[in-house]
Amino acid sequence: MNRRKFIRRSIVAGIASAGVVSCSTLKASNTTADTMDILSFEERKKWLSSFACNIEQWFRPMPFLERINAAKALGFTAVEMWNPASTKPGKTPELIVQRAKEQGMRITSFSPSAPNLADPKNEQTIKEWLEVAIAIAKTLKVPNFNLTGHKLIEGLTEAQMIENYTRRLKSFAPRLEAENIVATVEPYNPFNHKGHFIYGNEPALSICREVNSPSIKLNWDFFHMQRTNGNLITHLENGFDQVSYIQLADSPNRNQPGTGEVAYGKVLTRLRELGYQGYIGAEFFPENKNTLTAASDLAKLAKSIKLAKPSI
Repeated sequence: MNRRKFIRRSIVAGIASAGVVSCSTLKASNTTADTMDILSFEERKKWLSSFACNIEQWFRPMPFLERINAAKALGFTAVEMWNPASTKPGKTPELIVQRAKEQGMRITSFSPSAPNLADPKNEQTIKEWLEVAIAIAKTLKVPNFNLTGHKLIEGLTEAQMIENYTRRLKSFAPRLEAENIVATVEPYNPFNHKGHFIYGNEPALSICREVNSPSIKLNWDFFHMQRTNGNLITHLENGFDQVSYIQLADSPNRNQPGTGEVAYGKVLTRLRELGYQGYIGAEFFPENKNTLTAASDLAKLAKSIKLAKPSI
């Protein structure tokens, strides 16, 4: 076997060494970056330990399961994803957890495409969906999943939709508590996700506080919060009692930190000071599809503030 074929096979198998990692990510990303500015594999792995790579937005159009290998090859030790029960070839909870186990990768969160929870016509669909989501969480061995389902409903006022949504979450709470699973409501922003009634910190905070359950909390996505409300640190401090999971992207273009307007060093420092000890979802599109540079930039951010590793 010649050297080129050996490297190619090693990449697909996720065999990671510093030299192979550079080849794999450069090949997958069509990068033109100056590799002298890229942290070594060992440094990346050390400082990426706080982050879960969102393999829906990274490594497109690579086959889905191979993205888990690719995340490991960049230095990540954890991944997150959207709907594991979609119709995409090779994307089933069983295959995903098998591949993650083979690669020694942790899965931190998933988003099981909720139906519209505020629509009273969806009652049976919602009940069935909740059981599927719980089953997926058990299969993936993930104690939380992301919750949306807040599209506008024709004929209902905003107040009515919020009331219906809140009532639905209250009905979820006992079932989720019994399984020790957390559903994290994710507010969107009105620029990237038109047609919803939950944007930014409110009404999401008020909904979760009214539900008042350890199993109904917030996915505090800094990208959506920045685009909707700004003033990230103050809003985080005010809503931290309801935060269970964190995601990030720079604003406004949804690329890695350092490419936009957010001072993420200060934001993440405050996040850890407040007591968040979990993973941070890297739910962004690597700028110019350059995954190696994106991973290195993320690691350099963590290194610059000595970001503490997750303790859960």
